[in-house]
Formats: sequence, C-alpha cells, structure tokens
Amino acid sequence: MVYDDFKVNRRKWHRESVKIPAQYFIKGQSARYMDCTIINLSRCGAAVLFPADSPFAVKALIYLDVIVPKTFEQLTLRGEVRNKYKKENGVIGGIQFESLLPEDRFDKFT
Repeated sequence: MVYDDFKVNRRKWHRESVKIPAQYFIKGQSARYMDCTIINLSRCGAAVLFPADSPFAVKALIYLDVIVPKTFEQLTLRGEVRNKYKKENGVIGGIQFESLLPEDRFDKFT
C-alpha cells in the first residue's frame, strides 16, 4: 500500500536480502533433494529461487536444507509455499515457515 510518499510495511519480521545456496524437498512430490537459492529471509519465511522446471504448487509442504553461515550446522526449515511466480531464470516461491527461525540463527544469515 502507498500513502502519499511513503510505503507502508505490513511485515511483522524484518526481511534481509541474501544469496544462500540450499536444497529443497517437496513432501509427496520430490524423489530427492534438489538445488535452490534463498534470496531473502526473515524469521518467519523466505523467498526462494527454484529451477524453472520445479513442479511445486501453492500450499505444498517444503523442506529447505541449508548450512548456517560461519558454522558447520545444517538446518532444515519446514514450511508451506504461500505464493509463486515465474522469473526469467526460474520460479520464485514465497515460503512461510512452520515456526520462527531463532533470532541467533537469523543473525548468522545476515
């Protein structure tokens, strides 16, 4: 929404632009984990760039496996695809996590 000359941010959690390689698995659709890139991240969700041929639908249950930067910790983020749209280099999916990403882990990604 735009009022006068400022944009109203309705997000509850701060969102950071990132470029984090990850792998994803879609429950009930995937046979294996496949590569993707997290392009922005908040404590409650992420925008993820998937390959153009990714066969997922809105409301699909998705698992994102990612290595936490500056650690050797692998983290699995479970969430639901809330929206998706095509880009020239793939498909961007908006993922809402089932639970909040802990603040200390979020800080390591940004």
